[in-house]
Amino acid sequence: MKLPKNQVRALSPRHKGFSVVLSDMCPLVSGITTRDAALSAELGMQALDLAVGRAAATHLDEDIRTDRQLNDSVCAADDNGILQPGGHLVIKLLESEDNKEFSRICKPLFRKASWLRPKATRSSSREIYLICQGLRS
Repeated sequence: MKLPKNQVRALSPRHKGFSVVLSDMCPLVSGITTRDAALSAELGMQALDLAVGRAAATHLDEDIRTDRQLNDSVCAADDNGILQPGGHLVIKLLESEDNKEFSRICKPLFRKASWLRPKATRSSSREIYLICQGLRS
C-alpha cells in the first residue's frame, strides 16, 4: 500500500494494470463491533482506491471528497488505479452499515456489484465479500 500506483502498475504484465484485484485484508479484530467494522471499511476503501483510483472519489459524499482531495493533492500524477478496464475487484469486509456505502460507490463503476457470503464461512463470522465485475472505462 506504500508503493505509488504507477510502480504497482509497472509490476503487471505489459505494465497496463491487472485484470483482477483481490483484497483479503482484515483488521486485527478487537471484539468491539463498531471499531472492527470501521477498520474493515478503511481497509476496503484502500483496496478500492488502489484498484480504481480517483474514480472512487467521485462517488464519495461531498465532505469526504473535499478532505480526500486536500490530502491527495500531492499525488495528482498517480490518480488512476491499477485495475484494467473490464477488470474485477473482490473486497473482504466485515458486515456493517458501511457496506451500503461500498455498494453505492461501486455500482456505477462496475457492470455488476454484488455481495457474497460463502457457504464455507463459519456462522459466527461477520466476513462478507463485495464482488465487482467489469470495471467501466
